[in-house]
Amino acid sequence: MIKLLKYTCIITLCVTISSCKKFLDEKPVSEVKITDFYKSKVDIDAATAGMYSSFQQTMVGEGQYLDRYHYWGEFRSDNFDRFLNYTTTHVTEVAMNAITPDNIYTDWSRLYTVIARANSNIKYIPGVMALDQNVTQAVVNANLAQSYAMRAICYFYIVRVWGNAPIWLEPYEDVQVDAQRPRESAAKILDEVVIKDLITAYDLMVKNQTPTVYTLNEGAVCAALADVYMWKKDYPNAIIWIKNLFKARSTKGVAYAGVSEVNLEPTATWKSIFTAPATSTETIWSIHWDFVANGCACNVTSFTQNNKTFQVDPLLYNRYFLPHAQTVRPNTDIRPKQTLDLYTVANPANNNRDRFVKYYASPVNPTAATSTTALNQFYNQQAPVYLVMYRLSDMYLLYAEALNGSGDLPNALKYLNYIRKRATIPEYLATDPKVSTQAAMENAILEERQYELIGEGKRWFDLVRTNKVKEVMDPVLIDRQTRNGSADLIGFADVRRSLWPISRAVMNSNKKLVQNPGYGE
Repeated sequence: MIKLLKYTCIITLCVTISSCKKFLDEKPVSEVKITDFYKSKVDIDAATAGMYSSFQQTMVGEGQYLDRYHYWGEFRSDNFDRFLNYTTTHVTEVAMNAITPDNIYTDWSRLYTVIARANSNIKYIPGVMALDQNVTQAVVNANLAQSYAMRAICYFYIVRVWGNAPIWLEPYEDVQVDAQRPRESAAKILDEVVIKDLITAYDLMVKNQTPTVYTLNEGAVCAALADVYMWKKDYPNAIIWIKNLFKARSTKGVAYAGVSEVNLEPTATWKSIFTAPATSTETIWSIHWDFVANGCACNVTSFTQNNKTFQVDPLLYNRYFLPHAQTVRPNTDIRPKQTLDLYTVANPANNNRDRFVKYYASPVNPTAATSTTALNQFYNQQAPVYLVMYRLSDMYLLYAEALNGSGDLPNALKYLNYIRKRATIPEYLATDPKVSTQAAMENAILEERQYELIGEGKRWFDLVRTNKVKEVMDPVLIDRQTRNGSADLIGFADVRRSLWPISRAVMNSNKKLVQNPGYGE
């Protein structure tokens, strides 16, 4: 699935015939009947590729710095702040917790586009077996599994970003059918769609296969189920699915195992998780944005000579990154210098904080500014970008959080320390006040997730999941408001705004929708 967009001409037929009215700005029914499309294995391959292509573009974005992967999962958090020299209205709204329904990222349409493609696959792929002898039950099951899993992933994003939402589990094929639907509860979507679809996908998959990291595989489905159960604070089920993940095979053809730090990508090759996920011990599921097939992956984790719309938040930078730019470093943590270019300018304290190098084969342990020639070599805009959806470190830390939530502090500490040991920083002792209680342990785990997973679209969801948005974001927003010269330092005033508003255009097209509270509609 590396060059998914090569099927664009074929799958364009699918887009218009399987989309919900005004969840897309396209006609709901095409000139071509959908039953005339699903005729062969080639059609199945094209339809599945089209589904992935649509999700890929939704996450990476259709233009420079428009990646929803980061806007939905990270840019509202304390990881990133707007870059004042290059900001726009929609950027300022996100960074200052002043989002309006007119913000371009409040539109869930693209996720419903992916859902529409998955719905068509689920309905029509089984019938192709009677038309093409090359389509076996195994082929049908494999494509259905990916379609169910993708539909679940999209609904999980919708629930985490907006909460309640309409449910579509079938293609929209008849203009006589009312395309307007009310919002169903987030709990119903999680239980009756997301979890159900993921378990269906898991049951359809052949187990213990060496996976393709760019498609939804056994490990990815287990990871997603663990993530969903953690969102529900259902720690026993989260633990079950993380243990199922440990039984699944990695790209190395061996089980993830999850017994210690030895199952993670080794310290010396930590960067390969992001630069070569297809061969990394740790990767579970990644998005591959290939320049040759798709053009520039122009998101904030891509290198460009120009400065970005977002930069690492100054409070995080001063606390975590800046000390590692000094001659005397606070510890031996391998991650800061491999995540951010700490030497963009001569004085690290004046660093623009915008050259995010995590996804590029930059020097492992630089000691000075990199030359322009070397920058072009390491951060070539034509290089592919691999965005991590799930990896083993993420799951270790979720496992630690689930164990801690279940009262098992010793094992929670063990999995937290596996990450710290791989990063070559001191492991916590059980007597350390930072991990000696459940509340302290939860904070320590969240802090480690912030450092380990920055730039991977996780931080905002972590804060919402653990009910720490106001606690964490109040001082951050007060700092931003102070630097902005605001008269009122209100911090994160309304916790209801942890959810995004629904796009005004979507609201106008579906009169059965009710706006999220806190947004004045």
